[in-house]
Amino acid sequence: MTRHPRLPEDPANPAVAGSRERRPWLQGIAGAGLFLLTQTLLVVVARGGERLLPSVMPRPMALLTTSLLVSATCVIMVVAGYRLIVRRIGCREAPEMDGPGALRELAAGLALGGALICAVFAVLALAGAYRVTGVGWSEGIAVGLVFGVLGGFNEEMMFRGFLQRLIETRLGSWWALGIISVVFGLLHLSNPQATLSGCLIISLTAAPLLGACYLLTRRLWLAIGVHAAWNFVQGGVFGSDVSGTGMIKRGLFEAAFHGPDWLTGGDMGVEGSVVTVVVCVMAAAVILLAARRRGMLLPPRWRRPEPAGDDDGGRQ
Repeated sequence: MTRHPRLPEDPANPAVAGSRERRPWLQGIAGAGLFLLTQTLLVVVARGGERLLPSVMPRPMALLTTSLLVSATCVIMVVAGYRLIVRRIGCREAPEMDGPGALRELAAGLALGGALICAVFAVLALAGAYRVTGVGWSEGIAVGLVFGVLGGFNEEMMFRGFLQRLIETRLGSWWALGIISVVFGLLHLSNPQATLSGCLIISLTAAPLLGACYLLTRRLWLAIGVHAAWNFVQGGVFGSDVSGTGMIKRGLFEAAFHGPDWLTGGDMGVEGSVVTVVVCVMAAAVILLAARRRGMLLPPRWRRPEPAGDDDGGRQ
């Protein structure tokens, strides 16, 4: 007989509190609005910085300053907006975005994300598929910083903070993780140089890894750190394109890629590489196993015991 993970008994535990979400549909709609508003505002800030700052400072400094302004705007919008939506519409606190230990989890995520992407490039270098040809400042460093913060905060807020969390309240952890992984990967098809195979790889690698980070902690900070470090180090340091955006040609390192697309990732960047598949699947499996052992996975709603005295806690 299969034994299902035990639901934590402490009602203050996010795994339990999250199983009784109020007005989930309205939360999701508001979250999507926040996601789009943040994206739009960041474009405005970026274009304004690109036009105004080069007239008062050297172009490299102007680009770096613009990227810092965009990044700060993104962090403020996402953190404040998420807390506001969950508290006002969900009628509860937002432990996913606050509480003690946030900096520790963020730092752990940054370290893990950086280590994983470094492992990918180490394997590619050993295989002769990646070779550094120069080192120095490039615009890709500033762009990589924006990709790191934008992906880490805005995308994690939307896909893990709202969609995965709210789907999980009805369908359970495994179904929510699977659905959001597919959606997250396929949405990258909107990137100019993205390929279907590369987006499917994202669905099988990065998305489950980030979803697992959320499940392990029931907070967003670990996933934010992993996503931010992954994007920044990939593009801003090693000079690979990020998710087929076509916006990074070099980072801190100027490099050359050699070999078939299945190894290097081709136009998709190294996220389309088989090496990334192996590294991320292994990491996701370890984190999911840890989450299961900690009892942080929720069964589907129809297999979940109804909390006593909370008959309408999950109604909209």
